[in-house]
Amino acid sequence: MNIRYRPLRDSDYDLVAALFNEGSIADGRPMSQVGEEIREEFESLPVDLDTNTFSAWHGDQLVGATYAYHLRSEERQECCYVFGSVHPSFRGQGIGRQLLGDVLNTAEKLLRESTSNVPKVIRANVSNVNTAEMHLLEREGLKPVRYFPDLHRSLASPPRQIEPIDFRVTPWDQARNEEIRVAKNLAFQDHWGSTPFSPERWQTQTMGFGSRLDLSFMALSPDDKVIGYLLSHRYDNDDALIGAKYAWIDNIGTLAEWRGRGVATHLITTALNSYRDAGLDYAALGVDSDNPTGAFRLYESLGFKSWRQTVTYEREVIATS
Repeated sequence: MNIRYRPLRDSDYDLVAALFNEGSIADGRPMSQVGEEIREEFESLPVDLDTNTFSAWHGDQLVGATYAYHLRSEERQECCYVFGSVHPSFRGQGIGRQLLGDVLNTAEKLLRESTSNVPKVIRANVSNVNTAEMHLLEREGLKPVRYFPDLHRSLASPPRQIEPIDFRVTPWDQARNEEIRVAKNLAFQDHWGSTPFSPERWQTQTMGFGSRLDLSFMALSPDDKVIGYLLSHRYDNDDALIGAKYAWIDNIGTLAEWRGRGVATHLITTALNSYRDAGLDYAALGVDSDNPTGAFRLYESLGFKSWRQTVTYEREVIATS
């Protein structure tokens, strides 16, 4: 079979979205992305099309694509993530092996060129039903290091809201985005794999595709400081694929000194009731199964149940002298 390889181009975003959509269905995590969503992601990370992307073509059909994005950091650990997919009809023909090898070489180069002195790793997230990709990653020296289940719950009967005592929960204030970003980075300092959000990346996260600030909330201390937050996303295009209207708790955090005082519980309870009032059917979120704050137990106590799972693979990059 004649397969042609080249970097992605600015005109390919719609085709990339369609490819990733086909792959997501085969991998048990169906989604319906659009080209503009992919473009926004690439520009916010950022992903350089000429150097950090690879694609495979059979005639005029895009049959595989992969990319690397480098999250620079001077704290704890620096990561380069690789992501991609091969069209289900073209799997098992060596295309994924070629694309993965190319993108891993690029990821390693990006990390070796970094002047940061912190440990450096390459990571890839894969659906736990995609055994073929797992085998490819393992052949390239990556090992499974973490498991991230998606949980969901029906909104037919959300938990009753109770007024908190020593803090208050309010709607998200866009004017306080920077304050919330700082709180987010502080709240995730002790979370595995977390890289601080830059202002640019946080802007896309909170204002970009799928963001629903009208369904997002802040927790404030008596002196009006942000001590917690809950950011919601909504992807209308996915409804038909997954058979219900879902709201996603995209990101939730509480400052360490405020944990154990019900901040996350009140944020989630408020969000679940707002989702129900908006006419949605389910709430969902992803969680680190080894989360140090005990978040998994909290979500289960609020009615969330396991739905599907991704596995994070990792390979350390040793600096050359």
